[in-house]
Amino acid sequence: MITSDPQLRARTLVEALPYIRQFHGQIIVIKYGGNVLGDAAASLTELAQDVALMRSVGMRPVIVHGGGPQIDQLADRLGLTPSFVHGLRVTDAAMLEVVRMALLGTVNPAIVTALGCQGAAAVGLSGADSSLAIATRISDELGFVGEIRRVQSQVVTELVESGVIPVVASLGVETSGGLLNVNADSFAASLAVALGAAKLIFLTNVAGLLSEIDDPGSLIARVGVDEMQLLIEGGQIRGGMIPKVAAALGAATGGVERVHLIDGTVPHSLLLELLTDEGVGTMIEGGSR
Repeated sequence: MITSDPQLRARTLVEALPYIRQFHGQIIVIKYGGNVLGDAAASLTELAQDVALMRSVGMRPVIVHGGGPQIDQLADRLGLTPSFVHGLRVTDAAMLEVVRMALLGTVNPAIVTALGCQGAAAVGLSGADSSLAIATRISDELGFVGEIRRVQSQVVTELVESGVIPVVASLGVETSGGLLNVNADSFAASLAVALGAAKLIFLTNVAGLLSEIDDPGSLIARVGVDEMQLLIEGGQIRGGMIPKVAAALGAATGGVERVHLIDGTVPHSLLLELLTDEGVGTMIEGGSR
């Protein structure tokens, strides 16, 4: 995005202007994956720069994060062996404490601090704060793993309206007050719908959706909900992308007009997707509210 050609730099700024106008005052939810954070410390600084710029030009960013690699690293240090069922982390009482420590003690403050270094006011919280995300347990087999039943988004709305960037860890809370581990993709989708977000952007470590799964050059730039269903049924979406795409579809059919899947390891990919005509990932077009 940075170039020594002053004319090209000017054209880039002009290209960005209509997007800045379009999304001024709009809430944009950004799901930042722990796998992106683990790839390079520089990626966190670049995220903070991008989000700080978004806030400076009048957009209203909200960050949701998980922290799978960070949870695994802490579990290993404590002698615990992670296990998964259908891609969800089995979470007993000991693992729940590891999840809490990793998300609230490591990942969340790292993001808040990075934003502060870029001059952006940010506050860290989780779905348990102000009963933001009410969840119920999925199964006895998974233990303290939940799915969101209700989002009470007032605390996030108040922070956004005061000019603060909320950084939300994907923990939910039972009506009894107990913490639950919630998949961060589904958490971000539920929060985006509840906030009436204009966009939901998943920052991952892959370029986006491919029409040919083994061909990196077959990136799908734009796709509708019906086409997404056909891609899933046709086997073009596999493995770890399935739950992410399911969350994206949930947001797109729940009223979020644009959902994006982009490679968060590419420098300033967030701005490239938001403020340029071509973008860098896959945009899913949802239904209008």
